[in-house]
Amino acid sequence: MTVSSGVDAPSVICREAGDKTKGFRFQKLRAAIRFLQRIDANKDGLVHCAMELLEDSVLIDGSSGAKISGEENKYYGSSLSFNSSAIKNTIVAFLDLYFSFGRTSDLKLGVYASATIAQERISVEIRKVLNITCRQSFYEILKHLVEGKCLSSEELAIARSLTTEEYVAQYKNKKSTGFLALLEGMTNEEFRKFLEGIDWSISEESNEDLEQSALDAIRTSRYFTHRHANLESFLLSSLLNELEKRSGKPVPSDRILNTDTLRNIFSEILLGSGADFRVEDPAVAEWDELAANDFRNLQEKILSVCPTFSLSKLKVLARICGLARTVEQEGQREMKGLLRRILDVCEAELLGMPATQVMTERQVLDAIDHLTSVAEQHVTSLRTTYRYKQRDNHSIKGAVLTLFDDCFLALDEVPDGN
Repeated sequence: MTVSSGVDAPSVICREAGDKTKGFRFQKLRAAIRFLQRIDANKDGLVHCAMELLEDSVLIDGSSGAKISGEENKYYGSSLSFNSSAIKNTIVAFLDLYFSFGRTSDLKLGVYASATIAQERISVEIRKVLNITCRQSFYEILKHLVEGKCLSSEELAIARSLTTEEYVAQYKNKKSTGFLALLEGMTNEEFRKFLEGIDWSISEESNEDLEQSALDAIRTSRYFTHRHANLESFLLSSLLNELEKRSGKPVPSDRILNTDTLRNIFSEILLGSGADFRVEDPAVAEWDELAANDFRNLQEKILSVCPTFSLSKLKVLARICGLARTVEQEGQREMKGLLRRILDVCEAELLGMPATQVMTERQVLDAIDHLTSVAEQHVTSLRTTYRYKQRDNHSIKGAVLTLFDDCFLALDEVPDGN
């Protein structure tokens, strides 16, 4: 595959930076769908994707029949015909690419638009220049291209005339005439092959329809696992954001994503920010319904089983407890759920301990450390399902101590509840 270059190569109009305000989401969604589908089709090699590079979206895939696939993605609020400026502009752009890439079969071009299709109204003057003697003035050139039908010789002549006229008009005030000489030198059969070789897809598909297709492509991706369930919209948002962010890079090569980029998006959503999408623990609602059954505070409960417990160590435990109560306002609900869960496992542990009314200082500290360890393991398991932030051993210990201080736990409780 060769691309025209050198001092004798004509200067062509740069069309990489299109209008990003109209239908930009449509363009991003279509690029994402093509990227996802192509990656699943090529399981061994790398697929590259970019926006605003050659065309609205481009795929580079060595395993495909055409190594480079460029597509014009537009969302229109009005009807389109082959005589519409949007279509004629696209054909001129495609011709520049066709000739720039040396007419190679490694380049595949397509149009994917949301619009209704209208008939072409051809003036008497144009039909007279083309020696068309019939009285017909309305044609269905674009409709036939979308349907994959072979154009009649009359339709082909009209399409070529409109294209050449548009090509001349676009380069009228440019320093170069582009590839006008090559266009005029094309045989009718070559022009037919070029025009009918474009993938034409025009329907009334909305952004909502396209988004659903993109989500389906996410779910069927080979990187999607059961752990990604309910994260489809976040995965799609990450991919669209990456496409948009890179599309504005000044260096063309920096606009390109590849298979590894997609794999990283699927991985990172589980390793990092995926925690943001876990659900809130329903235990939050149960905390306020609990009734205290022991109105002694932390110090009283410890001294009741160990009267000789060091006062300095009691102060340390009290400070840990006090620090645990300093919770940011937005974390109050999460802390309620956390305390409710820790209460359950600590009560179970206490009920399993030998009944005693007297403990040494070491036994008291070991008991608190044991409850902290059990609670920490439980919180770690909860984080796989519920929205809890990461907490260290010290903060978990503080939560355990607040349960003692808040009249819920006591070391002198025994299995019969006394």
